[in-house]
Amino acid sequence: MLMALFSALCWACFDFLRKQLAQQFSAPLMSIMFSLLVLPGYLIYWAWLEAPLPDAAYFIPGTVSGLLAALGSVCFIRGLAVGKIAVMLPLLSITPVVSGAFAWAWLGEPLGEAELVALAAITLGSFILQGGRLSMAERGTGYMLVTALCWGMCIVFDKQALEFGSVSFHLIFLTLSVVLINSIVFRPELPIKSILSFKWQWGCAAFVFSFAVLGQLIALQQLQPGVMEAIKRAIGIISAAILGVYFYKETLKRHQWFSIFVILAGTLSLY
Repeated sequence: MLMALFSALCWACFDFLRKQLAQQFSAPLMSIMFSLLVLPGYLIYWAWLEAPLPDAAYFIPGTVSGLLAALGSVCFIRGLAVGKIAVMLPLLSITPVVSGAFAWAWLGEPLGEAELVALAAITLGSFILQGGRLSMAERGTGYMLVTALCWGMCIVFDKQALEFGSVSFHLIFLTLSVVLINSIVFRPELPIKSILSFKWQWGCAAFVFSFAVLGQLIALQQLQPGVMEAIKRAIGIISAAILGVYFYKETLKRHQWFSIFVILAGTLSLY
């Protein structure tokens, strides 16, 4: 659980740093750049551990996980490009439910009653905190629903793949999958001079991102995927809301503050 909390906090920091860079760079470029920046570190980590290659059984769930992660990334970028953010982002609140239900069906890992209540509270609270708007007629809704399904199922295949391979190898495999597919689909230009002018922001964001993914995979080996996804989503959305209040002078309504309380209560009940 402590590793899951560490990973969730790293994700929250990464989201904050990524928001700064998003003012200067496109989403496809950032997706590819972050993967390229963390890949050398993952290769060094794998070599340092002298981890062996995975069993043959790894490559089916590992490949499915990589494809789902990349497809989710593509659809997320497409959805934000054509739809309203206020309508798009709340749809991602369902990822813990998707992960929990799919892990139950695919891996035979059921959730306890208390965990089911916690996931429901976190999902509902996150949806309301992010605006609580839902319109199936909104452009981009289909993309975001596919994103939620892909990212929700991806973490389940991550756990299955880790039964046959090391965390260090899976980090490399996932990262390469995202780089290759996003590069083929988007083909963004790399403005080297602009990137170098923000080198410290890129470096800090990539550093935090690398530990967010590493911590998530380590914690996932001991947790039900729905629980891991719920902790990640809860800490991320609360951190984003608080940072928005103090750094961007955003205001939260009374029901949104109540949603934060609900999310915190649901998260604490998982520990």
